[in-house]
Amino acid sequence: MIKCNNKTFNNLLKLTILVNLLISCGLTGATKIKLESSAKAIVDEIDAIKKEAASMGVNFEAFTDSETGRKAAGSGGDFIKQAKVRAIKVAENFLTAIEEEATKLKETGSSGEFSAMYDLMFEVSEPLERIGIQKMKKTVSMAAEENPPTTAQGVLEIAKKMREKLIQVKGKQKLNPETTTE
Repeated sequence: MIKCNNKTFNNLLKLTILVNLLISCGLTGATKIKLESSAKAIVDEIDAIKKEAASMGVNFEAFTDSETGRKAAGSGGDFIKQAKVRAIKVAENFLTAIEEEATKLKETGSSGEFSAMYDLMFEVSEPLERIGIQKMKKTVSMAAEENPPTTAQGVLEIAKKMREKLIQVKGKQKLNPETTTE
């Protein structure tokens, strides 16, 4: 039999309660797997794009706050446009997953779950900026100021703003029909 003094027992009880709280706050199960794998797909696609770009002499490091196209990156103008469209396609899939899960959890979800969804949206905005989708982090954070990221409706509105930004950027990519890879 294990001897346990009162103080140790209380500490273990507090730890158990804390762990249960942490588990209940974030995303769990299939929702967590779906959203995290969708977010990872964005990062993986952007990493693949950057590897391809390097072999073509494209310099993403030359991007500035106002220049994220062929002029800034050097060669590969159409490649950059295609790269943005590829990244946008994967990001749209991610947003669809966010919208589906937020809608599913609308009645029963916790503020922690919705906050975790917002955190994922903010996290994926950084790699999207690296590929040339300007001010995505700002778009996400400004949307969160207007809409509480701890509610289903807030998450849906933030996702809507992200999608609007992606559609706007996608519309600016005028690809030559013969270079389109879709």
